Amino acid sequence: MIDLCLKLIRDQLNRHLQGLFAVPEDMVVLSPLVDATGKQADETRNRVALFLLNLAQDTVPRQRRPGGSPEVGMLPPIHLDIYFMLAAAHDPELYAEGLKQMSAAMLFFQANPVLTPRNVPEMPRPLSQLSIDMINLRVEELAQLWGNLGGRYVPSVTYKMRTAMIDAEAITRIDPVITTRENRALPKGGA
Repeated sequence: MIDLCLKLIRDQLNRHLQGLFAVPEDMVVLSPLVDATGKQADETRNRVALFLLNLAQDTVPRQRRPGGSPEVGMLPPIHLDIYFMLAAAHDPELYAEGLKQMSAAMLFFQANPVLTPRNVPEMPRPLSQLSIDMINLRVEELAQLWGNLGGRYVPSVTYKMRTAMIDAEAITRIDPVITTRENRALPKGGA
């Protein structure tokens, strides 16, 4: 599910940026900035990298599963907040181009804060809605984050995507319905 959410975001951003800048190639890649050895990942060079930062359970109470019955115990789905970053990993001579691409990506999210099958017909099932909000980080938090990522700071922005749902539709119990053998009518006016 996490991969579907991030691939959907990548594809929507690429479609938006390709149309805006009239270029045929992808400008956004789903990839960490650095590889396992700590070097910049080749596919992120002069591209906007989109990568996962964190996952958290969205603990806001949700409605019951539609169509559920009290006789069948279903585990509630897990609603996730997916924190992701966009980072412009451009060479120095293309730095301004990277800023332009980042600005255009931010405008996309400002214009499309909620993705649904209505405005994104190719949204895969079981996704039904993704809300995307920008996250503000203090300078100290940003410095610590980049230190943990193992890279040098590049222009970046952090977003929180709500709510991806993880649901195995696992049945935990089935309660039998109690019925009587005979259906006696009670006399009028009392028991």
